[in-house]
Formats: sequence, structure tokens, C-alpha cells
Amino acid sequence: MITCKLGDKTYTVDFIAGRALREMGPALKVYSQIAKALAGEEEAAEKPIELADGLDVLVKWFCLIFGNQFTPEDVYDGYPADRLVEDIVLAMLAVQSQTTEVLKSFPTTPAQKRAPGKAKTTGARS
Repeated sequence: MITCKLGDKTYTVDFIAGRALREMGPALKVYSQIAKALAGEEEAAEKPIELADGLDVLVKWFCLIFGNQFTPEDVYDGYPADRLVEDIVLAMLAVQSQTTEVLKSFPTTPAQKRAPGKAKTTGARS
């Protein structure tokens, strides 16, 4: 079971449906553009994506993996900004590599908040 806590509500799914893999194309394209921009690479043939538009694509896909139990507005209002993109990318990588069994709960805990010497287990099954 995978959970997502938004504000005081918790949403769960028993598995991520195949639709998430089918609908992942636009989210992967946005992530690719973000990664290239962060690396200083430019694509002359491609129009740069606006941050708001890119986030909307990623967040809509994230809603999809939870069966649209919540809306993008719920995510924007209830998800910690410092985890949003990283957690969506984590979910995308798990779906793409067919390893969704490692996903446990969202939002994940940032590495710097874990106890020293403790293995990374939050956000992935132990």
C-alpha cells in the first residue's frame, strides 16, 4: 500500500495502475527539460516550458497514480514545496523501472532530517 498525506488527509492505493505508465510521457518530457535546464544544457529546437506549466503536468500525473483521489490544487496547498518535484520524480522512476514496490509514503523525508547513521527507509519499503 502506498500513502500520500496532504494536510490532515491521508490517501492510499494498493498498487499503481498501468495507466500511470501509459500516461507518463508528458511528465517525462517535462522532467527531461527541467533536468537539462539545471545542467545548463539548452535545446534550441524546443520551446522552454514555463515553470507553472511544467509543475501542472507533473502534479496531474502524481494525482493519477493515486487514482485522482485528490486534485492538483490539493497537492499545491498540502504538499511541502521542498519535496514536491523530487517525490514526483521518485514515483516516476519507480513506475518507469517497474519497481513500484519500493514506494511507501509521500511526502518522503529529506535526507538531512534522518537520524545520523540511519539507513534511508522513509519513502521506500524496508
